[in-house]
Amino acid sequence: MNKKPMFKYAILALSLVLVACTGSGTDESSCREREDGETLNVLATTPMIGEFVSQVGGDNINLTVLMPPEANPHTYDPSPQDATTIAEADLVFFTGLKYEPAPLLKLLESSACSPEVLAEVGESVFPVEFKEGGHDDHAGHDDEEGHDDEEGHDDEEGHDDEEGHDDHAGHDHGAYDPHFWFDPNRVSYAAEYIEGKLIQYDPANEESYKSQTDTFTNELKGLVNEVIELIGMIPSDNRKLITTHESLGYLEAKFGLEVLATIIPSLDSSDEISPSDLVEVIEVIEDEGVKVMFVEAETPSVYAETLAQETGITLVTGLYVETLKPNQSYSEFLITNVELIVNNLK
Repeated sequence: MNKKPMFKYAILALSLVLVACTGSGTDESSCREREDGETLNVLATTPMIGEFVSQVGGDNINLTVLMPPEANPHTYDPSPQDATTIAEADLVFFTGLKYEPAPLLKLLESSACSPEVLAEVGESVFPVEFKEGGHDDHAGHDDEEGHDDEEGHDDEEGHDDEEGHDDHAGHDHGAYDPHFWFDPNRVSYAAEYIEGKLIQYDPANEESYKSQTDTFTNELKGLVNEVIELIGMIPSDNRKLITTHESLGYLEAKFGLEVLATIIPSLDSSDEISPSDLVEVIEVIEDEGVKVMFVEAETPSVYAETLAQETGITLVTGLYVETLKPNQSYSEFLITNVELIVNNLK
């Protein structure tokens, strides 16, 4: 029997105990007192969230990103050192909506100097629901109407989604799609939330945070227009696609693409599906005449090759949906992925 995983988790459990005994945990008084002018220590769980925090915080913060580039956040395995990193942060931003794996969420709760410093970004973006059963419609989300207004998509009416999400407390967060970065408008909402948190913990730099947020959100408006133009190159009857993992709901809801099916439902990354599920995907491919399947780089599927053999569908690799590559900006991430989709559908 391989004892290494058990040993690692034993070390991780011990580190949690040590963190708790040395003053970190849920006691708000355990958070450090910053002196006037001292820079705020900010932690982001993923490179994507780190990118958004960096755009708003700029040089006013000391930013640490917990996960390395190209790592799959769904399956990230926290280390004992992560507990110390979390404990030393004045403010912690995480995606939420059950995006980060359960061991990391437990580590955040156990190691943060106070529950108050944990900031869940996903709750602020009025997220869309995963499709019922993985393949039905996004009923109940008026943001789908937003892609009818292709004149800029800077639509602040996107906040109308609040009517459908004014009380997340009563919902299972696992029902909501956390991949909001495929809609730059949702990223604007995230930036505004991040701005508010940074101002709360560092009011001395309020004007700087506001200015940097304004600059970033203006860039996002231009990014929306760029995505609209790219997707407009695809003939309307070709805007249907199949992926290995359910992660493109925001491209669908905002920009008019249609995700017909996914091999792996919602946030499940186990890549274990029943034969009947596989048959369903094959039937969709054949009924809809789909020619290509997009295989996500972070969540490949052993069933993709099977589907290709059974249906003749072409497998397109290189789609990154979860995280950034080293030194990659958010705009580069989005446009690279959209161009990959467009070039294979047009």
